[in-house]
Amino acid sequence: MIHHGSDQPTITTLDAFASRMAESVALRRQAAAAILASRPVPPEIAPALAAIGDELSEAADRDGWAELLLDPDQPLRLTLAEETEQLENDALYLEEGREALLKHLGRRRHGLRDAMRKGLKEISGHGINVCLCQCDALFRAPGQRFVTAVQPLWNAVALARFATSRSKRPVLWSAAPLSGPGIADLATVPSQAFAWAASLGRQIVDTAGRGIDAPLSREKAALLESINARLAMLLADSSWRAFAYVGSGLQFRRGETVLARQDSLGSVDEDASLELLEHVHDIVDAVDPEREHFRVEDDGLDMIVTPTSSQQDVWRDFTTAEGLRATDAALSLDWATGPHFLCCGGPDGLELLEAVTALTPDVRCLFVADREDLGHRAKALCPRTFVVAHPDVAAAILSAGAP
Repeated sequence: MIHHGSDQPTITTLDAFASRMAESVALRRQAAAAILASRPVPPEIAPALAAIGDELSEAADRDGWAELLLDPDQPLRLTLAEETEQLENDALYLEEGREALLKHLGRRRHGLRDAMRKGLKEISGHGINVCLCQCDALFRAPGQRFVTAVQPLWNAVALARFATSRSKRPVLWSAAPLSGPGIADLATVPSQAFAWAASLGRQIVDTAGRGIDAPLSREKAALLESINARLAMLLADSSWRAFAYVGSGLQFRRGETVLARQDSLGSVDEDASLELLEHVHDIVDAVDPEREHFRVEDDGLDMIVTPTSSQQDVWRDFTTAEGLRATDAALSLDWATGPHFLCCGGPDGLELLEAVTALTPDVRCLFVADREDLGHRAKALCPRTFVVAHPDVAAAILSAGAP
């Protein structure tokens, strides 16, 4: 549903794009809270979301691509298609309701109704104990940049209704930090409806709002703070700011820092990407010249400044399995008592699924992946796994499973 406005784009810069997406978070949260509390949604929210969607549409070409400026001489070509489509979906959801949205999605997502029926059958069952949802899979489509991957309003309503009504212990999980940006900046579900396990379980917040952070040695914490300050200063330079807007962006996780140097679409010039990699190594060398405390891992898309083992740190390895054990200890998840439900996706989701199945066999999984090999590996780990290609399909299944 497009509400056409001016033909002159109002979003011409990356900062303006990020700012408008941040505004959409507040609008979506307000609407989700009203719907979940059975209150009327303020009438100005639907047109406000539609207006932001219009601005994105006007900034982009017919295929959803836009050249947005870092400064007058530095454009970055990015796709805005996912963000635009989700704003359109939320406006339709508010104006015409859930069934109208599902009908619309059925035209966009091939086999949606069939997937809803089969997926619901696969994950059905009463009395779920732990409902563990990976934000990176449910909020963010495969390949979508992190910094603008705002949880859609209708997704938030579906997730909250399913998790809070069907499970005893709903938990939102992410490799990303809580903030700065992090999952708390992008989620639109009511914050205290879930416990949060961010930074792979190193930042935990329970449903009462109590926070539990993994301890680090004072030395490592101080060194990482210095590295982070230098990385933030580097990306404040217009020559490098584009890297905050591609792929994983810049994430200051608890005990580990991630900086994208490319995305899956190859949005950044490869020479600039390699030059940034050199800068990151230089920064880490300046702070930790012997590489005694940190190492830099690089997979071609993300650079990860991660700690080496230390007897002074409770957390010696930044792994999913270790984070899950800490989350269990902090939140008393009781994996021995099933059944449990897991929504996850991508390579990180496979690690999470493997960690969960190591703790309990009584788990049902909704797995989001646009690659067949990932889906096959998920089913090998957990036979009761249903694979979907996009978060929209996962959210539709959750919506069908909610009262």
